[in-house]
Order: sequence, then C-alpha cells, then structure tokens
Amino acid sequence: MKILVADDDESSRSFMETILKKAGYLPIIVQNGVEAWEILNKQPVRMVITDWVMPQMDGLELCRKIREAALKNYVYIMLLTAKGHSSDAVKGLEAGADDFITKPFSPSELLARLRSGKRIIQLEDDHKNANFQLLQSEKMASIGQLAAGVAHEINNPTGFVSSNLKTLTEYNRDLFKLYGLYQSLIAELQNNSQTLPKPVLDLLNSVKNFEAEIDIDYLRTDIIDLVKDCGEGAERIKKIVIDLKDFAHPGEDKLKPANINDGIESTLNVISNEIKYKATVHKNFGELPTVQCYPQQLNQVFLNIIVNAAQAIETKGDITISTRSLEKQVEIVIEDNGSGIPPENLARIFDPFFTTKAVGKGTGLGMNVAYNIIQKHKGTIRVESELGKGTRFTIVIPTQEDEQSNE
Repeated sequence: MKILVADDDESSRSFMETILKKAGYLPIIVQNGVEAWEILNKQPVRMVITDWVMPQMDGLELCRKIREAALKNYVYIMLLTAKGHSSDAVKGLEAGADDFITKPFSPSELLARLRSGKRIIQLEDDHKNANFQLLQSEKMASIGQLAAGVAHEINNPTGFVSSNLKTLTEYNRDLFKLYGLYQSLIAELQNNSQTLPKPVLDLLNSVKNFEAEIDIDYLRTDIIDLVKDCGEGAERIKKIVIDLKDFAHPGEDKLKPANINDGIESTLNVISNEIKYKATVHKNFGELPTVQCYPQQLNQVFLNIIVNAAQAIETKGDITISTRSLEKQVEIVIEDNGSGIPPENLARIFDPFFTTKAVGKGTGLGMNVAYNIIQKHKGTIRVESELGKGTRFTIVIPTQEDEQSNE
C-alpha cells in the first residue's frame, strides 16, 4: 500500500521512510502540503501522514483540501505534530484528520495506528462495494421487470405474425394445387386449340405470355422461401425475448438445477450485438451434468467476462468458450486473443474498483462481482494473460447441491 508522507523535517521524513519500508509499505515522501496535494491529484493514495506545521501549506489546510475534494476513494489521514493539548487534537479532527499522533512516537505505535487505518479503509471499501452490489441487484430487478414487459409487448404481435405465416403457408399450398389444376386445364385446351374460338385462344396466349414475363416457376419457389424465412425470423425474435427474460428475471434468486451450456448460449444471445463486430465466438461445449446454482448470477459472470474479452480486442479477433465435466464439477474456460493484461495488474484484477479502462468507461467492479458470485457457488476463478496474446479465465463450479452456499 502507498502511504504519502508530508513533513518539512528531513530527519523525521527519513525516520518514517525507514519504518514504512521495513513494514512493507510504499512511502511517497514530500516536504510540504503543496507537494502532497500535487501527488494526490496525480495518483491514487489511500493513506496520508502529514505534519501539522509546514511551510506553504500546513497539515490542517491539506486535511481540509482532501476532504473538500471529490476524490474517487476515501483517504485516511494521520496528523503528526508536537502539539499535545486536547484542543489541538480537536482542531485536527475537525479539519478532517482521522487520527492524531504526537511526537515523539515509537515505530510500534505508528504501525499500530496504520493497521487501524487500513481496517477503516477496508470497511469503507466493503461498504462502497455492498452499496454497489445492492444497486446492481436493484438494477437487474428493474431490467428484469422491463424485459418482462417488453417480452409481453413483443410476443403478442410476434405470435400474430407466426400464426398468420403458418396459415399463409397452408393457403399457398392450396393455391399452388389450384394453379396446378389451371395448368392442366390450359394444357388440355391447347391440345384442342383447333376447336376453340379465337377470343379463347387469345386469352390462352396472354396467360402463357404473362407466366413467362413474371417467371411463374421462380415466383412459386421464392414465395415458399420468403414465407419460410419470415417464420424463422419470427422464431428468432421469440428466442431473443425468452433469453432476455431468462437472463434478468425479476426477483429470481433461487438455487436450482441448470445447464451451464444453456446459460452461456442465453448470455451470448443477449450480448450478440455487443460482440459480433469485434469477435468470432467459438463454442466447444462438452456434455455437462446439471448444476445446482443461481443461473441468473452465473449468466452475469459470463456476460462480464465475455464483454471484457470483446473490449480487449482492438479490431477483429476470436473468443473461445469451452466447457467440460470434471469429477463432481464443471469447468468453463473463456479465452480471447486480445491485448492481454499487464503482469502488474493480474494480481489486482478481482479487486473492487480496480480498472484499467479510461475514466467513465468502467466501474472496476465487473470482475469483483464475478469473483464474489463464483465464491458464493463455492467455486474457483483464475486468470492467465500475456500482453499482446490474450487472456484466459478458468471457472470451476461444483455440481452438487450440498456443496453450494445457501446464502
């Protein structure tokens, strides 16, 4: 963890730098509040140790600026001073400091107070993550309700179209049969054309000429194909709506048996527009047993990983999804040939609020949500990546109900 130290006394700075490095921290040492404030605006720092009395900007002013700023994460501030009166402590705390330590102090006291600060930061992160999870749950419930409404509105006209296309297919069959009889009648009349009056012969010739003009044989074949294509399109709409309902069903959070392959297929249908221009999806699905799980939650995991994979591909690439059955477990592997993840970021990929995307492009919680869902299922998720070659996520989930969490 990085700790920003602001102190105008050289010996004090050196003393704290030695203590922090030995304890495994990464100290950033500056001489005053102005330099500290510049650092805070350039890089994320979660803990600050600042002296009270410093030139240019003192510790109290630095505390106030930090608290007034719209920083992304909470910054824990420890105010360091030789002042020991209780009124001084009150001033420091009112300025925004979280802790107050008087000089001289022992290394053990400083480290103990830092550990306390880390616990507070962790609580703050847990609280922020819990709020996000709640917001996500509410959002998914809203999406589910919206999907149910949209499905109802789309299913009705789609049902009319499907039903009418089936009826039209039957009508065409009858019309083509009648047309066959007409052709037989025309052929018979033409065989006896010498006995027919001229107006009838002219009409027969007009019919034959018009059949040739419109290419009647092609029309008969194409009508059948057009009606068939329309029927397939209506079934496609129906399947998309069903998958959308299944993906985000309102209030659906029950442990139940599910087929992982079906869940992946459903997720791919929902996000097809997100990935079809970026990647070709290859599916190597093995035969899997049913898994006792929370299907909608697992679909969220698949969605997060697949969408991230597509976003990691700069032009056009490949995403390969493989599944197989292990002993009392199923394994899901999702890999891409995108840009890959830098080695220094791999260890943090599942941390809450960690993201490599530009500001406003991601919350940094997609992978953390995926990790927590897999943990809830008593499973494992691991990531392997190489810059310029791609990334692979491997998920293993137990199949048995008694191995699942009932949280």
